[in-house]
Amino acid sequence: MAASFPSSGYCLVSRWLLAASLCAPLAHPAAAQVPAPTSPAPAKGGNVLKIAPLGWIHGQLPFTTESRIGYERRIAPRATLGVSYSYLGTNYIFSFIGAFALNAAISAAFTAAGRPSIVWTDARIRARGARYQAQYRQYLSRKRLAPEGWYLSPHFSQAEVTYDVRVEDLTAQIDLTNRTYDLLFGHQRVLGKHFVFDIFTGLGYRDKRTVVRGIAGVRPDERISDSHFKLSSGLNLGWAF
Repeated sequence: MAASFPSSGYCLVSRWLLAASLCAPLAHPAAAQVPAPTSPAPAKGGNVLKIAPLGWIHGQLPFTTESRIGYERRIAPRATLGVSYSYLGTNYIFSFIGAFALNAAISAAFTAAGRPSIVWTDARIRARGARYQAQYRQYLSRKRLAPEGWYLSPHFSQAEVTYDVRVEDLTAQIDLTNRTYDLLFGHQRVLGKHFVFDIFTGLGYRDKRTVVRGIAGVRPDERISDSHFKLSSGLNLGWAF
């Protein structure tokens, strides 16, 4: 035969059990549920395609425009690798200014030699070439994943351009190679869902070599720039995906 308990005792035990169950999380905070720490917000899929709109106005080298396409890829939560290719073409506005300056120099040389000054000569400057860039970016933000936020970036660039210069019947070819090693500091932001705004500045070392050839009776002349210091700044626009 089953044992029976007084109803008053049963109610008292039930109240004690209910009170103990409510107070247990307060007595032992570790037993309470703690929300998991949030991870940094990802920047889309970690890929960015970029262009450099200011290069259409003037390129890195004299008398050129630069049409650039670049790609940046996340390789770690706060690190990316980037590469780009640029076509260097003739900047017709600055080439006209250069031709004007060339005419002025020729006229001054004729005057200094005691010859009649030249009002205008048929001078033309045309440029064609390419530029290659590679960089590693270390992003500094703890709240966002790459490629967003402030960053430091070792950067390498090599540009090669050929100038075809003509003054009357005299023609010359100038081959210019510009190799730079930079440390850049910048900020990149993804606005909305995809639009990327990237601005940077930095310092670097420049190795600039110029070879002049094509003048009849004159041996090719190679010159190395005396100035190796380089100050960089720029703006990129892109599309994140």
